Formats: sequence, C-alpha cells, structure tokens
Amino acid sequence: MLLAEPYEYLDLHSGQTIILRVDSYLDGTAVIHPGRITPRHVRIHMDQRQLTTPPVAGEPIANEVPVLRLFGARIDEVSPAKYFDTSSKTLRADLLARFQAGLTLPAVIELTANGHAPIKRFSVSVG
Repeated sequence: MLLAEPYEYLDLHSGQTIILRVDSYLDGTAVIHPGRITPRHVRIHMDQRQLTTPPVAGEPIANEVPVLRLFGARIDEVSPAKYFDTSSKTLRADLLARFQAGLTLPAVIELTANGHAPIKRFSVSVG
C-alpha cells in the first residue's frame, strides 16, 4: 500500500536520538526519487516497471521502497508532525517485530542513529 504524502522521514545523524510516543503504525511503501542514481537504483526501477532496457542516462527515476509510518508525537521536543516515516530496512524490521510480538501501544520508544548511510543502524529502547 502506497502511503499518502507528505512523508515525514526520520533523518537522524550519527549519535542523534529522538523519543517518540507511538500510538499506532502503518506498514506500506513510498516513492523516492534518488538524487545520485546508482546501478542498484536503475535495477530496482527496471524491475518494478518490468523494463528490459535501462532509462536514458540522466533521466530521473523513481523507486517504491518499504516504509513504516509511526503515528504519535515527539516527546523530547516540540514537533508539529503527527507521524514519522522510516525507510531504514533494519529499523523497520526491528519495530515491526516488536509490534507484532505484542508491544502494547501507545509505547514510548527512543531511537538513536549509529553510523552513516548506507550502513547506518538504529538502537531502539522501549520506555
């Protein structure tokens, strides 16, 4: 299911932390438009559109990626956002596993970024 825009991506630098109260969540997808197109982006673009030839060099492409939307509020500072999106595969998998295993909502979670993309990882603490 394609999530409605606008997207409110969690974009934390290494060492940064955010504390959220999560009331509910929605697992879906979002469309991204990579700025620096890699062969991987091209392959995904082609696979998703069942193309046999790559797009012309320099042509913008779009990829649909898995995204977990967390509905709730930011607790550590004021934010007008009503939801927060994550496209991090490892963070999405971690949080989905916790929710599906019965983590009672609402829940307060603390997320800390470690490292830099593409190998950034998040530590998760449930309070």
